[in-house]
Parts: sequence; structure tokens; C-alpha cells
Amino acid sequence: MKFRHPLLASLKRHPTYMKLIFYFVSANVLVLGISFALLYWQSSKTLLEEIGDHSESLLVNSAQNTARLMEWALEFSFSSSNDSTLKVYALSDQYSDFETFEVWSRLMDIKNANPAIDSVYLINDYTNTVVDSRLGLNDAEAFYDQDIIKRLRNPVTANHSVLIPRTLSLPLTGNKPKEVTTIIRFYEKGSSISAFVMNVDTDNLMTLLQNNSNYANRSVTVLNDRDETVYSSTSLNREQIAELRNHGSKGASGWKLFQPRTQGEQLMVYASTSIKGIQDWTFIETIPKSVILGKITVLRNTSLILFFALFVASLTVIVLISKRVYSPIQELISRVMRQHQAEKPGLGYSTNELDYLSNVFIDQRNQINELTEQWRLNKFLGRERFLRDFLGETYHSAEEIGSQFLEWGIDLPKDQLSVAIFRIDHFSEFSETYPEKDRRLLRFAMSNIIQESLQSSKHKLQTVDMGDDHVAVVLSAPLSEEYAKKLQVSQQLIEQYLSVGTTAAWGRTLPSLTDMHEIYMETYELTQERFRFGHRALIVKAWLPDAPGELYHLPVNKERQIAQALPKGNADTVLEVIRSAVGKLRGMPYFECKMSLITLFMDIRRLMQEHSGQPLPSSWGLTSIEKQIIQQETMENVVPWIEALVTKTLEDIVAARSLSKNVALIEQADRFIEEQLTDPNLSAKMLADHLGLSVNYFRSLYKAETNQSITDKISEKRLNFICQELLASDSPIEPIVQNSGFSSLNTFYSIFKKMYGMTPAQYRKKHRNGDTMEKI
Repeated sequence: MKFRHPLLASLKRHPTYMKLIFYFVSANVLVLGISFALLYWQSSKTLLEEIGDHSESLLVNSAQNTARLMEWALEFSFSSSNDSTLKVYALSDQYSDFETFEVWSRLMDIKNANPAIDSVYLINDYTNTVVDSRLGLNDAEAFYDQDIIKRLRNPVTANHSVLIPRTLSLPLTGNKPKEVTTIIRFYEKGSSISAFVMNVDTDNLMTLLQNNSNYANRSVTVLNDRDETVYSSTSLNREQIAELRNHGSKGASGWKLFQPRTQGEQLMVYASTSIKGIQDWTFIETIPKSVILGKITVLRNTSLILFFALFVASLTVIVLISKRVYSPIQELISRVMRQHQAEKPGLGYSTNELDYLSNVFIDQRNQINELTEQWRLNKFLGRERFLRDFLGETYHSAEEIGSQFLEWGIDLPKDQLSVAIFRIDHFSEFSETYPEKDRRLLRFAMSNIIQESLQSSKHKLQTVDMGDDHVAVVLSAPLSEEYAKKLQVSQQLIEQYLSVGTTAAWGRTLPSLTDMHEIYMETYELTQERFRFGHRALIVKAWLPDAPGELYHLPVNKERQIAQALPKGNADTVLEVIRSAVGKLRGMPYFECKMSLITLFMDIRRLMQEHSGQPLPSSWGLTSIEKQIIQQETMENVVPWIEALVTKTLEDIVAARSLSKNVALIEQADRFIEEQLTDPNLSAKMLADHLGLSVNYFRSLYKAETNQSITDKISEKRLNFICQELLASDSPIEPIVQNSGFSSLNTFYSIFKKMYGMTPAQYRKKHRNGDTMEKI
């Protein structure tokens, strides 16, 4: 038989008491630990923040100053490369010694303009030479800086030709390699590697950065946005550079503590700056944390002894307090258990006292919440159903309606009611994209927005989801401009929060409750007036002027104009008549306007059919026309649709007539171009005069039929002629060009290089070599 201590047995029977002691002890340890950590960390944090903020400020200033120096070098290189002498020399295929000396002198002047410039090159890809500020003229293959030649010849690296950090091996014996930042300016990028190259001494450029602070074991690194090392005061491998980049944020400045893999904890300060928006540099400075916080360790050890003594004293107090706290909890549990005799610990509930008590309270609360939620849901659904029936059907008596108001808690007066309807614009597009569930959620959100925006008013209201594309509002507000503005605010809020435009209509005041269905239907029909007022309109029935109810018919003289314009394919006249007719429909009510539009379409269809050799498309059918008018929703949308349909139909009719005539004209024009190809005056006007057509009409006709302009066609044939002459003879290029019809050599060279990507001399050389190889 095992011996069990009475104290242990008592504690086992009262797990809550043990938990109280555990919680108090844990809280005490947590509070003391946090206090100790705060005391130690706050002192070190304050010191680190001061040093970090100060170092960040110095580094940001140094980075900005260094960036300005680099920007000056960049601007200086671009302005120097634009020197006409350098540019002409770099693109020439031959030169004299004097021209080489003059170019070298200019490169020396550029190099001596600033001590930070290490050297300047001018590369001529046509002569395969390099003029260097150090050594003068060099063959490209023997040039000491082969790295830059390889970069320029490689299409991948040639795209990154600005601010390239690299190590430059100097040509003079005994000199160590130098770290430079290279700037390249291509003269013919993509065609040759002729370029202006400037090497900036990185150590000289980073002088301000090196003198930023005097901490021991401090290191400074500068990385560009491709994670290439622009400058580093210490030697770093690829893994260390990646580690710095991961901790230093691009495009920001700040400081943080981090632990490198092979070193102690470091304070990292970083700053970013942009070089003319072309490239971003990140400046990173690291300082060992031990250098900064060496003396804080003494304060930490002293604090640790003090807090240990406080912990022992507080532990004794915690045990006594826990015992006093547990007594009222035990009494409460006993009362609950006596009231629930069938629910004792161990029978469906946890044996823990607090768990048992919590389970009893949770069950009771869940039952109450479930009953409350069910009551709310049933009341909400029942009220919605009644309001839809109230608006959508006719109730027989006001007493029946009043009793329903009372049953569902609807607070509305029995008279002087009106209905406003918020109808979703472009609903057909919305319903094609979203299912009924989403449309129902949208109407629910609209109802809430309307309720919230109007409930501050002294007048009572009730929103109703009527399904499809609209929400109805039963109002007790009399007609006024002030309340109409409130309805407009509701429209604006719906568009702001739901990105949905609505048309709102406000009907007349209700004589009695039994007329609510009639008023609702009138107001819904009133929303159709957005056809003339446009989307997002607020339409108030009482403010609408009396409009004529007669249908519009196209006058006889207008029919005659259309009949005369159709054989000529004159769409402008037809559209002008249609616009005039539509303008007279804008003031009509919706139904009369729609029927007048359909009648107008049928008249135009009849006239077009008379002048068309084939049936009109199905889009001119009566059903299709009416469906399109309804889907457009507003007159503003109908007008461009009408114009597009009429224009397209007229174009099809005219195209069918003129197809055979156009083909003959194009063939005649091409023959004339071949005959007059060497005439410098050959142009679109000359062709149009020959064919007896206007210049603008002929240009449009030729472009539409051949998908090529007349000027491009003439240039293409002349270039083909010149290419044949270049390969067939050894004649100079200029006489060949002059005999081909080109009036300007500059124009010819520009068009030739754009078409073939090379000069005429290169074309002759390339294709003759190719012919020779084929013969061999």
C-alpha cells in the first residue's frame, strides 16, 4: 500500500487551487522577467536608438552627397559623349592621325576635368580600335580592358550599360587593379558597339562615405539594384553580400540589429538613393554591437541579483493570496451543483471545478442566443414577405393592413405615404456576371445604405427588397426639395460603397393604404424615364412637365433626303436626319419615345432595303431593335448604337458595290508606279491626278485595299531597285540613289537603315560575300 501525504491528496482534490497558485506564480515570474528585460533592454535600446538614428542621419547625408557626385559624373559623361568630334570619330570607318590626336586630346581634357575620373575610352566598332586617355590609339583585340569589350559585344550585358561596378586591371606594370564604376554611352545601340566609356574611381568617389564615422571594426558596403558590389571597405564573398541584402531594405533608410553567420551581433545602418532614376544604390554600414554595448553588461548582472530576491519574497505572498481567492469560488461551485443535482462532476462534465461551472453557464447562454436569433430571423423574413406582398398585391382593407403593421412592428402612418424606387443601372450586364445570390446581397446592402442615410430624418420609412433590379422605399415624407436631395445622397453613397449606379424615382403621395400597389407600379414605370434623363437621375413625378403623347413619324422630305443619299453611300446625310429625328424624341415620355424610335427604324430599314442588293442583317429585325432599345436603358446609349448600326450597314452596301471597281484602280496605280519609279516627282498626288481622283480619297482607298500607304509602296519599290543595282555593279552609292527617284540622300539613308538594319555599303559587302560563298 502506497503512502500518500495528506497535503498532496488535498491538492489533488482541488485542482483549481493548484491552478490559482500556478497562475499567480507564472504572472509574478512574467512581471519580474518583463521588468528586468525592460530595464536592461530599455537602457541598451535607448543607447542603440541614439547611435542608430545618428548613424542613419550621417549615412543618409553621405549617401546623398555620394549620389550627387555620381550624378555629376553621369551627366558629365553624357554631355561629353555628345561632342560632335567624338561622335563622328566613333562612327567613321577611316581617320587620320591628326583626327586621332585631336580625339585623344579631348579625352584627356574630359579625364582631367575631375580627379574622380580614372580613364576615358572611345570605341570605334567600324575600325575595331579604341582611343584611351592613358595609352592613346589601341587595337580592340590588344586593348588591356578586354572586359568592357566583351560586355559590349554580349547583348545581355550590353543592356546594363550605365553605372557598372567592376575591377579594372591597369596596363602599367606594378600597379594594382583598381575598383571603378563604368558609364557607357552607345552611339548606335543594337547596330554596333561604337561607344563612349568613362571609368570613375570608386575609392575616390566614396571618400565622404569612408570618413562617415570612426568606430572600430566598422565596414561600409554599397550595392546596386542588381545586387552587385559597387564599393566595400572589406572583402565580402557572395554569401555575405546576399546576407546584407536580405537585411537591408531596398528604397528605404533605417537601422537594425542582425547576427551574421560567422560574426558577432552587428548594428546595421542602411540608406538608399536613386542615381538619376536610372539605378538605385543601397549604402550599408555595420558596427559590432559589442563596441556599443560593452558597459551595459554590468548593469544587467546587478539587476539580475535584485530581481531574484524580489521573486523569493513575492512567491510567499502568492501562496497566501491564492488560498483566500479560492474560498468564494468553492462556495459558488457548491451552490450550482446543488441546483443541478443531475449534472454532477464526472457525469458528462469535466471534474475540474471551473470547467464544470463554465459548461453550465455556456449551455444556458447558447440556449438563450439560439432562441433570440431564431426569433429575430423569423420576424425579419416575415416582415420582408409582408412588405413585398403589400407593394406587389392589393390588400382588401385598411384594417387588415394596419393589423399586419402591428404584428410585424412596422412603424408607418396610415396615410400620406409615397414610394421611392432605387433601380440598378446596367442591370443586364450585372446579372450576366453575378448569380442570384450575389444580386440578393447587393440589394440587401443597398437597403441598409438607404436606411442609414435616411433614418436621421424626422420622417419614417421602410426599405423593401423587391427582387430583380430594384429596392423600394415606403416614405412618410411630403414632397420637398430637401428630401429629394437626401434621396440623391443615398444614390451617391450606393455608388461610393458598392460601385453601382442607380436611378431613383419618387412617385405621388398615397391617398389610402389600399392603393399602395397602384402607386408602386406607377413609380416603377416612372424609373423608365431614365431613358431620356440618363443614368443616376432622380425622377420626381410631381416635377415632371406634361409631355405630348403622340408618336413621331419621319416627314416625307426627310425620307426623300435619305433616299437620295443612299445610292451615293452618303452616311453623313443619313446620320444627320437620324440625329434631327432623335433630338425631337428626347422630350417624349418613355413609351411614346420607344415606339417612335421603333417606327423610325422601320422607315430607315425600308429605305435601305430598297437600295440594297441583298437582305439586311437580322440586327434590323423588329424584335432585335426593341430588345436593343430596352437594353441600352438611356437615350445617350441608344444614339451611338443607332449611328454605329446605320454606318456599318451603309459601309457594307457601298463596299459590295465598289469592290470590283477598287481592284481595277489599285492594279492601274501599281502599273503607273512601276513606269514612273525613277521620277522624283512621283507621289500620291501625281497618281491621283493620273487616275482622276482626289488625293485624300485615293490615299484612303489604297490604304484600305492594300493595308499599305502609297508613300511606303513607292519607297519599297525604289529600295528593291537600289538593292539590285548595289549587287549588280560597283558604281558608287550616290549616283544609284539619285537615279532611283529619291530626292534626298538623308531620307534614303534613314529609310534604308530602318528597313535593312545596316548601311548600303554593309548591305553590298554582306550579300556579295554571301554570293561568293555560295559559288565556292
